[in-house]
Amino acid sequence: MLALHSAQKTSSCTPNVLPCRIHYDGPVETEERHWHPVKDEREDKLTAYYRGRKLRGRLVQVPEGYQGVVALPTDRVIPATSKNDTPEDALTEEPVKALETQATFDDFVVWGHEHLPAADEAFVKGVEEWIQLAEAMHGDSQSQEKTTQ
Repeated sequence: MLALHSAQKTSSCTPNVLPCRIHYDGPVETEERHWHPVKDEREDKLTAYYRGRKLRGRLVQVPEGYQGVVALPTDRVIPATSKNDTPEDALTEEPVKALETQATFDDFVVWGHEHLPAADEAFVKGVEEWIQLAEAMHGDSQSQEKTTQ
């Protein structure tokens, strides 16, 4: 299991999901000459250039009631708070590992080469399905009945 812990100071950001493999997944100090997305005034669409290639981006809002989090794993393990009745339960209980919140976001951008990613693009669809799964597992039964009708 994982548990989130806020860092002393967290910032707000807009993550970008690029259509390429970059062997780095940390923060980047960008200069405007290297990364300067331009937003279409009529819609939530963006255009940028990465290594000379045109990228088109779709701004995706995190659903209301949710907040995106950029987190880093830590070496900390949180001790279990519940008492187990039998020794068998103690052996099967998984340790809770701590993640430290680095930033939060209310939207993110999914980029495609030369074309705008479809609304049902795999990453966007995965986020939507993950939220539906989380609501099914942790939501109350009344809200689940409304979503299935």
